Amino acid sequence: DSEENRVGCESATLELSFDGRGVITSTLIGDGQTVVQATRSARNSKLRYYLGMLFLVVFVGGFFVKSYVDEKIFDRDTERLLAYYKNVIPGSIQDGDIYNARYLVYKYRNKKAKLWKNLETKYDAPVLETWEWPEPEETESEEEEVENLDYEQEASGDDGDDKQEPDL
Repeated sequence: DSEENRVGCESATLELSFDGRGVITSTLIGDGQTVVQATRSARNSKLRYYLGMLFLVVFVGGFFVKSYVDEKIFDRDTERLLAYYKNVIPGSIQDGDIYNARYLVYKYRNKKAKLWKNLETKYDAPVLETWEWPEPEETESEEEEVENLDYEQEASGDDGDDKQEPDL
């Protein structure tokens, strides 16, 4: 008896009202479903709820994923453009100007092939991926010559230990 299995239930409402003459009227309001119809309706309601939640998660999650991917592509293309400027026209105003690079990538966001083609035409150098550019050669920094001011004192053998006594 402890395992009760509910198959379906019908809901009904008893409505009692008075009219102007004091007569009581009763009305039974229900959805008029059979037990089978109520079970089917409850099952469809639960299925509709879970499918709606799944759709909502996929729909909203899709926007988050699209935003993340677009940001990664935008950053990759900005780095590619900065690497191009660094290797093709080093020392120019565009070399290292991240704001100009981001603006150009945004401006050509749906026409990136056109951007790369225009750059190749303008500077007569192919646009490579960031990792395809050769590594910058390390220039040996010239060691600064440090002048030893104590050298003259050491060479003369004077350690500075001979302190003169003040005259009294």
